[in-house]
Amino acid sequence: MFRPEIFLVSIVPRIQPIGVASTRPPARLILASKLKGLQMHHTSKGVGIPRPRAFAAMIGLVAFVLAVGSWSRVSATPVSGPIRLSSVQWIFYKEDFNHLKVEDPALIKKVVASPAVYVLEHRMGGDRLPRKVIPAEMFFSTAELRAAIKYGRVIPGVKFVVDDLENGATTPMVEQKHPISALKGFAHTAHANGYRPILVPGRDLMMVPGAACSYRPQDTISQAYLRCGLPTTAAYAPIYIIQSSAVETNFPALRQLVREGAAKARKANPNVTIFAMLSVSPNGGYAPASVVAQAAKTIRPYVQGFAVNDIRPSDDRMLDFLTDLSKL
Repeated sequence: MFRPEIFLVSIVPRIQPIGVASTRPPARLILASKLKGLQMHHTSKGVGIPRPRAFAAMIGLVAFVLAVGSWSRVSATPVSGPIRLSSVQWIFYKEDFNHLKVEDPALIKKVVASPAVYVLEHRMGGDRLPRKVIPAEMFFSTAELRAAIKYGRVIPGVKFVVDDLENGATTPMVEQKHPISALKGFAHTAHANGYRPILVPGRDLMMVPGAACSYRPQDTISQAYLRCGLPTTAAYAPIYIIQSSAVETNFPALRQLVREGAAKARKANPNVTIFAMLSVSPNGGYAPASVVAQAAKTIRPYVQGFAVNDIRPSDDRMLDFLTDLSKL
């Protein structure tokens, strides 16, 4: 069982298809890709069955519902009130966390009181982290992790390592084309060397030419992401992050993406801890703090926490987001 901790990163009726307004490759944002979602179609037919069989079927349905509830340990009830900062888990990039801690120490103290706070960093240095916060080192490929282990370059004291697998020069092309096997390899390398993996595959991997599974013209990028099974790699890790900030202002799209991604991840690993990524600067743009807070409330039933990223000029909005979250 994964023990809650704190980490920080230096790095319904018919639902409309996710990402309809923007289904082609998005801009990159601070080491994080953004996701779009999937449309699900359901049909049902009323069929009469004998009463004994109907009773048995009802018992089976109850057992299934109870089992599903045990997968997530997350309430499916929509969040209608404030979300206390200390009630959810958090992931920050280290530089963001340090900026915000200086600008509003009282607010960040409430965050640190949460069950888990993770701080992601790519190199040693910077301000000393609060005692409860646990650092996690970021990597961009299995090859990079293996080299760091081989040459003793992993940050001393780090227990968690992060695979931020992306479509870009930082990730070898063979890993971009075969992300599931690459993520599995990263996780196995981590476990074999006493580390715990955090997986953060980028949605832009769906746009890699010649990939084993990728975007199709009839897909949105999120449909490709889900169809290609990236969330199923949660089977190999205690923590999985859904990069959802690209659709955070489109609440139906956001809800569907996170709901379906979380379901796939939990089916692969009932004990996985799932985060959804949010930003006040999605794709390098602008999102009002109040809107991002509402986005967090929209997806809270499906996740245990939020991974947030920021750029220095938007620090005030990030602080407003954290404040609004506990008031809305």
